[in-house]
Amino acid sequence: MNENPQVTRTPGNPGLPLALGFVVGALVGAGVALLLAPESGKETRQRLTRTGERLGNAARTGLDQVLQTANGLREDAQSAMEAGREKLAHAVKSQDSRPVSRNDASEIR
Repeated sequence: MNENPQVTRTPGNPGLPLALGFVVGALVGAGVALLLAPESGKETRQRLTRTGERLGNAARTGLDQVLQTANGLREDAQSAMEAGREKLAHAVKSQDSRPVSRNDASEIR
């Protein structure tokens, strides 16, 4: 069982909570900076525009990295499954083509 009831697992992409946390933290930080920085409205809007562009670029980069990692994991899983299928097929085929011995016949009874 889960020893810590507050810890939950997120199905799907494991990088999504990290990316979401980054975006939320950046937005909170931008809001605090606006409240603490005494600038004119025009300067504040320009700074907000620059910050928004920078955060958007960072979010796109982070999302691209998460998607690349997810694709890599998917490809690895597909390769592992195919290798397992091949080994299973080979094992079944080798069992089917093996002649039945006396020991095998006695185990069936």
